[in-house]
Amino acid sequence: MYPRFTSRLGNHYLLVVAVVSGMVLTSLNGAALAGDEALPEPEVTADNPFWDKASAGYMFRASYFERTSDGDVPALPAFTQEGAGIGGWLYGTTGEFADFLSFGGSYYFTLPLYAPEAYPYNFILRDPDQLGYSVIGEAYAKLHYQGEGNNHSLMIGRQSINNQWFMDGVYRFFSKLDQSMIGRRDVRAMHPITYEAVTLQGRLLDESLRYYAGYVTDMKQINDIEFRNLYQGVYQLLTWPSAAKQGDSDGMAYFQINWKPQDHTMISASYHAVQNLLNMAYLDVDHVIPLQEQNYFRIGVQGMYQDSNGESLVSGSNGQPGEDFSTVYAGIYFEARPFPWWIPYGMAGLTSERSQIRSPYSIGPSYLIQRVGENSLAGEHTWILGTVIDFASWGLNGLSFDVTYGQRTHRNVDGNADLPMADWNEVATDLIYIFPQDGFFKNLRARARYAKVWQDGDQWVASTNSIQDVNTTIEDLRFDISLNIPFF
Repeated sequence: MYPRFTSRLGNHYLLVVAVVSGMVLTSLNGAALAGDEALPEPEVTADNPFWDKASAGYMFRASYFERTSDGDVPALPAFTQEGAGIGGWLYGTTGEFADFLSFGGSYYFTLPLYAPEAYPYNFILRDPDQLGYSVIGEAYAKLHYQGEGNNHSLMIGRQSINNQWFMDGVYRFFSKLDQSMIGRRDVRAMHPITYEAVTLQGRLLDESLRYYAGYVTDMKQINDIEFRNLYQGVYQLLTWPSAAKQGDSDGMAYFQINWKPQDHTMISASYHAVQNLLNMAYLDVDHVIPLQEQNYFRIGVQGMYQDSNGESLVSGSNGQPGEDFSTVYAGIYFEARPFPWWIPYGMAGLTSERSQIRSPYSIGPSYLIQRVGENSLAGEHTWILGTVIDFASWGLNGLSFDVTYGQRTHRNVDGNADLPMADWNEVATDLIYIFPQDGFFKNLRARARYAKVWQDGDQWVASTNSIQDVNTTIEDLRFDISLNIPFF
């Protein structure tokens, strides 16, 4: 049995954290919304160490999302999801008291720019009414210790979880958003997922080893205003009966390590146990072979095991227990940079016939993530090829173009070969500009993104309990801008 805290016990610690962080944020919000006056820099003296290294700012975000399907009724009904918003979040952190204790928080908000009531579930605006919203997404206390060759921190409260460490000297990481089964899932360019949790992370062995551990009780979805248990947090945004919200989970315990035994090799391993839902074990090895100048060749392999626990709510419906399940997945990845302007890459993987891969709290570490297609279905055979063009070689610093094509076949519903899913073909593109110069616009990111999916073949239709031949498409169009504006 897992211990219960946070939203249950969290009312106690969150009250303390929110009061302290709220004082910080209230002053920041007032100054930010008051007008054109810049915040005065705090006076840092030996008698005021709490404000030493304090920071505050505004992460500006604006985003548009549209996804449409021509449909193949009743097998794959037509739909449209569309909306645009502007907002982001105000953030603030104190300095460290006694070089040990600090506080921080973030205030998330979104204002609708385009909100057609007929096209909800775009994960930018508040569903299902396409409304703007605001929420205290983060409010935490942090304990920090740093010694010779090691560094450790403990956080309690509402927080973003970002358990990532990237290889040096490479252009593209196979999963640029999440390397873990728990993460930000910052996919629609407005707000990430945040959690109520106690987390611990640190660096050991002259910082060649990084570890992450924690216990998570509740989560706030990317466009939600409430923190919910780990079952409700996944399903509340979907068009489900109200009974779907009755499922419960006391939380998730996890542990992860990233280790560089040498400069060009990284080993990552993790284990996540989500009470009443599932267990997840993961391992990968990533190796880079440097060539002349900035050229290189890179290869990675990964494996994953998942099975049910407790009431297995993740395989049930409407908050009711589901069938026990287990599954495995294996993948391989390669990447090269034969020329400064060209980075080709590819990946392939297989998933067990027994069940699909689930990653409800992040994009997940799978190599096989595309724009629309994410984690693999049961029995899925997947391959993806892509390339990046870096325009810096032609004097256009900060501009790049990324295109992939992937195919997913041999898919079925939860290990039942008599319940097939149509083949999936997808092309996805990214045109990205990151402002390269110092100044106010440093690291401004603007993206234009397009993807198209073709689904073709036999498809089991739950509503009619029949298999139908389908031929339909999905189109996905996105624009977003982000800019971090530090106040001090």
